[in-house]
Amino acid sequence: MPLSNKKLTTEEKIVKSKEYEDEMTRLQNKMKTMRTAKKKLDAEIADELEKAEMVTDQAVGKKFRSKMTVTLPLDKYGKIIDFMFMHEDCVEFIDEIIAKHKLELEKAKAENQEGQSADENNKAAESIPAEDSDNIEEESEAAPADTGIESA
Repeated sequence: MPLSNKKLTTEEKIVKSKEYEDEMTRLQNKMKTMRTAKKKLDAEIADELEKAEMVTDQAVGKKFRSKMTVTLPLDKYGKIIDFMFMHEDCVEFIDEIIAKHKLELEKAKAENQEGQSADENNKAAESIPAEDSDNIEEESEAAPADTGIESA
């Protein structure tokens, strides 16, 4: 594959082929290094998530056990929890808690996005030179924009 309109000599082609081979080898080695680094990072992430889950599980377990007046073996706690998840009222209550939690997360996400949009709008407004913003304010006072939203 010639790089210009001139014909390459055989020696130049050999040199170019060797350069391509060296570059491919370098890239392959770089990919191996990156794969190793990614595997190590993924393992660290999995370990940290597992530790966080263990801490959460411990907190939940302590909360549950604090409600009990008697200390029981783990298998007995398991039976109690299994029964709770079979009880219709308990399952409905858990579903309600989960639904409320999801709604709270969605609301927080929406508020976060609104906040980011407001920040972006503020940054955009700050980037307009003072003279331009004065002109924009005068124009907006002279001819109010039709937003299509009726006021209540």
